[in-house]
Amino acid sequence: MNLTLSQCLILKIFKKCILRCSFRYVILVAFITNSCFAQNGNLKLSDLTAHQKNSKVYLHFDRDNYAPGDTAWFKAYLVEGGNTKWRSKNFYLEVYTGDGHMRQRITAPIFESTASGSIILPDTGGLKGVYCRAYTAQLLKETAGNGYITRIPVMYTGTHQATQDSTVANPHFLPEGGDWINGLPSLVAFSFTDNNDIPVNIKGVVKCDDKVLVNFETSHDGMGNMTMLPEAGKDYIAEWKTADGLNHSVRLPERKSRGVAMHVNDLKDGKKFFVYRTKTVEENNKNLVIIATIDGNQVYEAKISLSESEAVNGVIPLKGLPTGIMEIKLLNADRVPIAARLTFVNNFNYKFDVDTQFVAVDKRKRTLNKIRLFVSDTIRSNISVSVSDYSSSGHFSRNGDIISSLLLTGDLRGKIINPYYYFSEGGDKANELDLVMLTHGWRKYNWADSVEKQKISSLVDHNYLTISGNVNAAAKSRDGFSGLNMNVIVQAADSSSVLVPVKTDKSGAFFKDGLIFYGDAKLYFRLPEKSIETDLHSAVLNNGLIDSAQTLRKELRDEQFQLIGDNRNVSAIPVVHRTHNNVKALKEVKITAKAITENQKVDETYTLGIFSGGISKNFNIGNDKKALNFVSLFQYLLGKIPGLEISNPVSLTPSASWRGRVSFFLNNQKSSASDIRNIGMEEFDYVKVYDPAAGGIFGAYAGVIAVYTKKGKGYNFNNQDNKYNTLRGYSPPIAFYSPEYATAVNLGVPDVRKTLYWNPNIIFDKRAKEYIIQFYNNDLAEKFKLVLEGINSEGKLAHIEKVF
Repeated sequence: MNLTLSQCLILKIFKKCILRCSFRYVILVAFITNSCFAQNGNLKLSDLTAHQKNSKVYLHFDRDNYAPGDTAWFKAYLVEGGNTKWRSKNFYLEVYTGDGHMRQRITAPIFESTASGSIILPDTGGLKGVYCRAYTAQLLKETAGNGYITRIPVMYTGTHQATQDSTVANPHFLPEGGDWINGLPSLVAFSFTDNNDIPVNIKGVVKCDDKVLVNFETSHDGMGNMTMLPEAGKDYIAEWKTADGLNHSVRLPERKSRGVAMHVNDLKDGKKFFVYRTKTVEENNKNLVIIATIDGNQVYEAKISLSESEAVNGVIPLKGLPTGIMEIKLLNADRVPIAARLTFVNNFNYKFDVDTQFVAVDKRKRTLNKIRLFVSDTIRSNISVSVSDYSSSGHFSRNGDIISSLLLTGDLRGKIINPYYYFSEGGDKANELDLVMLTHGWRKYNWADSVEKQKISSLVDHNYLTISGNVNAAAKSRDGFSGLNMNVIVQAADSSSVLVPVKTDKSGAFFKDGLIFYGDAKLYFRLPEKSIETDLHSAVLNNGLIDSAQTLRKELRDEQFQLIGDNRNVSAIPVVHRTHNNVKALKEVKITAKAITENQKVDETYTLGIFSGGISKNFNIGNDKKALNFVSLFQYLLGKIPGLEISNPVSLTPSASWRGRVSFFLNNQKSSASDIRNIGMEEFDYVKVYDPAAGGIFGAYAGVIAVYTKKGKGYNFNNQDNKYNTLRGYSPPIAFYSPEYATAVNLGVPDVRKTLYWNPNIIFDKRAKEYIIQFYNNDLAEKFKLVLEGINSEGKLAHIEKVF
């Protein structure tokens, strides 16, 4: 092997760096001192330059496995760019059998970057499994129409989970950065799996001209790496032996004759990168830019010149950065990526704590159990909790968890065994995690294909449900109606109703978004003049939801879980058993409930999500007979709230300010002062006024006024002359059933529930820091399994899994 002096220097230092990579605190030796780059210093999230945000979805199911026909409850957590500011408001979940046939589709509104609901699992008629496809309009655009796909374990009598077959070892050899280049030292990662995608441990050698050049061995879950310096005109063969004694071999990847390579090592507080080229290289590959992003946010950029030297190096500082996968991308002078590398940044700043205290644990049949949840932080958090019968779920590994899914597997390909291992306590997992980055995160860019992948059909993403149509199209009169104010009464499937003001444009079209209701709703139109005859009840209306996204027209298997475009991972079922947690039951604490006030009853009737409870000034207008004496709500509120300034209260253009312009919400949805003014006082039932200090939670930094119209009060819908239109809303979720054995009557029915408790929406904030879980045991459970998942308004995560 004839090497130039420069190549010898590069190889020597490269090998030295690889040998030292297991020691996190060793300062690496620079390739060449003539480095040309600019460091940005310590960065904060507020300093990040926005690129295309990386959207992810995680689904928390009520238990770990199901039988055909079971009801599965879920909570969806959605993050964008590493935070909870999710733009889409409508969530979609589809259920597929293994042959790619869609069996069910549900829709749900997104609150605080979460959505919840239930699905009924089909009988797949075999072992092909059940798959869920979750998406929003935004996520479909980012994933070339695929969305997020995950497998739900549906078990059949006599079936078993796949086990490792060490007699099969499918090899994958992946050069760091994407390309393997002759004459340049390269870190080559490798992984071996069986036909079930389970890791296989292997020892082998790489030969050239029948001579052994390198010994290699898997070091963690079938993964490892080795250092090589390939030469032009040489063939490199990897050889290994499986457990059955048979010999196997494969030719290593094709190489390029010239180009630019990249290598990344870990430092204590940074990522050390090395960029080096062959002696001859295209001119546009000599002036480069290196960019680092986390969740689509750019955190580092440096210019690199390889005109005078063949290698440069630099350090990407990590202080102040969020935990997650960093993509380091090398661009040439034409801003075309020529190499890329994923590496993991763990600043241990991704969790918030939820304390669990077992107040009362009783394993006898149908006895009451209590668990106290406590959050010391005052930041608003949203969690979901399930308690299941361990005998029915504890012998199966969970299909991922919120931390590993949103921080790790959501950006990677293929099956990752026990992903939460990399975030568990006990030992430094940095080396093993980097192997995951080098194998599951390996990417080789095919830019000709990516141009086609970017041609995705544009999808309209509305603010929750909409009511849209055209008066002229349905009017009996030949005269068009423009600028027409009318009211639409929406009666939901549960007979509750709200009034929605709408106005037509010049063409007679009307549009109103921000609605939330479940099931098929009846729409009654109230026009300002009875003389106007219309057939609006027969008009074609649009609810704003995506009617039909591109379906998955292929057979679904674990190894096909590669989402084109951004390489999102679809989790499979790892065969890993978790360690049982030792828990201590505390003495039972007696909990006495306080009487609910009339205002609290009204608040529970009308409010949802962030509008529930809270510190506000409330007005029960429906019970205030004097309210009908006022011309408008603005006149009613005039002078009632210190600091709230109202102008033109009886005009058609009123306004309100409180250290800034007040934000209005009508029936939990964003509205305007003019819309509120167009509603008569007889229609209002409840008003909540928040001062500017509480406005931040609504994304408004002045005062907030939330207004609620009557639900089914005073409307005579049974009159046969009242014609209505029908509009489909969100999918009605199946209520989770939990018996109350303290007051139950029919105790003779066997209780074989697998899920004992499920609550997808538990909210903590500065006013509510604790919550008591209460559930009754079934007739069989001897152990319980608790799984808690959550996210707070800062995007930090919580995951607790205990067996007790």
